[in-house]
Amino acid sequence: MTAIYKDPFERLEVFLNEYQPQLEKALNAIQIIKNTDPNSEEFSQAIADLHVCSTVLEPYSEGMVEAIDQFTEDRPD
Repeated sequence: MTAIYKDPFERLEVFLNEYQPQLEKALNAIQIIKNTDPNSEEFSQAIADLHVCSTVLEPYSEGMVEAIDQFTEDRPD
């Protein structure tokens, strides 16, 4: 299904709302990785969580770049 947006900001806002929770999870995983023993279960789980977040964020990142480009292109100079 293709969504129709009223304006570029609406599209950008959708991507931001979907991107932010995964980004927060990724940042949390990064902190755990930095501050935890690499031999611990918590470290292993953080690595797994970061992998999932990275996989989920990749297509959203591409969509967000497109939304940002459209938003900035449609703005008056």
